[in-house]
Amino acid sequence: MNLSPCQSCNTDYRRDKLKQCPSCGAVNDSIGLKPSSETSSSQPIVNKSFSSETSVEASDIERLIEAQDRTTHAVRAFVRFLFIQLSGLTAAYVVWNWSMSFVDQQKCYSNGTNCGGNTFLQIFAILIWIVSVFLSSRAGWSELKKSEV
Repeated sequence: MNLSPCQSCNTDYRRDKLKQCPSCGAVNDSIGLKPSSETSSSQPIVNKSFSSETSVEASDIERLIEAQDRTTHAVRAFVRFLFIQLSGLTAAYVVWNWSMSFVDQQKCYSNGTNCGGNTFLQIFAILIWIVSVFLSSRAGWSELKKSEV
């Protein structure tokens, strides 16, 4: 490879293939020995096509910010929904398994009695699950409404 240092920032790059330094944007001359007089070493070229003809107005920036806010709220709706669902399902799973710890396996195998878990804890686990579905849906929809156009 034919790497040459940039005269402005001393970064090595292929001056035979690239007209501008990828680090500072300095333009090399046709020989490739020094940057052209268009650029100064303290001021890199950003984009020559972005000039005074294409000006960005305040309304464009405001519309961009509004679009980003809508996207943020849509993503936040999905994340809040999943987080509340995961938290609720985890809590319900823990309570349900705690209720199953009350099963007496000896009596269940020998007599066929006491084979179910604690009824109160199982009902409580189901209520946790139902409430988490309701809360996560409500939180998700409220965030999603904020992302409407």
